Amino acid sequence: MKEALILHRTCDKEEFFDANMPPLSNAHWSPWLQKQFLCHNFLCQTPEMPNPFNPNYKEWLKTFENFYNKDVKIIVGHSAGAGFMLKYLQQNPKIKLAKLIFVAPWLDIEKECADFLNFQMKNDALNNIKEISLFYSTDDEKSILDSVDKILSHYKNIKVHSFENKGHFVYNTIGSTFPELWKVITE
Repeated sequence: MKEALILHRTCDKEEFFDANMPPLSNAHWSPWLQKQFLCHNFLCQTPEMPNPFNPNYKEWLKTFENFYNKDVKIIVGHSAGAGFMLKYLQQNPKIKLAKLIFVAPWLDIEKECADFLNFQMKNDALNNIKEISLFYSTDDEKSILDSVDKILSHYKNIKVHSFENKGHFVYNTIGSTFPELWKVITE
């Protein structure tokens, strides 16, 4: 069976501990996207990464490696999930994927989270990914737009999907579905 993973973003401590908010793995468009994968015969997991309000690369890595295996063909990373995946691929450039999708990728250029995303981009780190897409919205935060610029200046083979009114691709700006993303996945 084909497999997919969806890696969520970070949040502040207040959001994380708010009993009225779902866990990040079940927030925004992730449940809808997971259902799309499942309906198309993919096993799709959305791991809950530890302490998203204070992310630690080694902790996220341990959780990720409980879910990642050679049958995973598609990975979607949202914000810090995209940054985490990019760092992971720098360290593991032989990983093969059919599709890698970054949604509003965040690289923590300002080093707000210690060494969570501290890494150097290597030219060959994405060579074994058949297709890479990047979604961003021009009205997102500067830290996201700077991260997008950094990624696109280093890797030229990324298909860019630019929007003007999607913000950070969260519930408040796009709701609970993301048909533009699913269209790219199924192309």
